[in-house]
Order: sequence, then C-alpha cells, then structure tokens
Amino acid sequence: MGKTSTWRTIVDGVEVEVLELNDTVETVEKASRASGEPPTKIAKTLVVKKGDEYLVVIARGDRKIDYKKASKALGHSITLASPLEVRNLTGLEPGALTPIHGAVKRLRVILDPALLEHEYILCGAGAFNRLYKVKTRDLVAYLKPEVIDIFK
Repeated sequence: MGKTSTWRTIVDGVEVEVLELNDTVETVEKASRASGEPPTKIAKTLVVKKGDEYLVVIARGDRKIDYKKASKALGHSITLASPLEVRNLTGLEPGALTPIHGAVKRLRVILDPALLEHEYILCGAGAFNRLYKVKTRDLVAYLKPEVIDIFK
C-alpha cells in the first residue's frame, strides 16, 4: 500500500482518520490502489450545476451520475461544474475536493444511497495525496444530505 502515515483528527467537527499517501488520489482508481480499499468504499465528491444553482453530489466510487434520472428527480437537467467553478466555489481543486468542508456544507448535497451500506468510507481530504476515512453516519450528520438515487 502507499500509506506513509495515518492519524486521527477533528475536521470541522467531524472525527476522521487522515491517510497520507505516497501516490495522488484524484481518481477513484488511484485512491483505491493507494489505500487498498475497494472502489465501493471510496466516495467521490462532485459539483454540478442545476440552472444557476450549484449542488454537491457524493457518489460511491463505482457509480456514475445518471443524468436522465437526475433530471427527473431534481426537476431540471444538471451539468458537471468546470474545474474553475469548483475552485471558485470551494477553494479546492476538483481532484482534491472533500465533502467535509464549510463551502460544501452550505450547498445542497445529494448522497448516493449505496454509500449507506458501509460503516465507513474514504473521501477526498483537500489535498491530492490525502484521504479521510470517516464513519458514514458522521458524514451524514455533518452534511444533512438528501439521499436520492440518481446514479447508475
């Protein structure tokens, strides 16, 4: 595995285990390889646009947004935000985006129900070589997301 160190800390009120890695983790595949966890335990944090509104979508690593389902469920089509929009909105790079972040918490958050199957998940940690291991229930309590299946 590519872990150089791990430690526990509190980030914005959420207890996490920080995994510092030798490799970058900007994709689910890289995060899975570096952490030794399967893609199903990796959560990807995406920013999408619904008209003029930005939303955060947190998907299980092996799933993708189903844009037809999303359009039906949200009453409007959505598009992926550009890297510049993500940076301007959150101050973070798209491949390092973490759901445990004030800018994310202030937005409407859609959570993949498939993530609820796991006691803990790994997610971005604000840097290209770090992941947070967080209890799923703690992440849900922090974000208060809408759990909607808009995935395939």
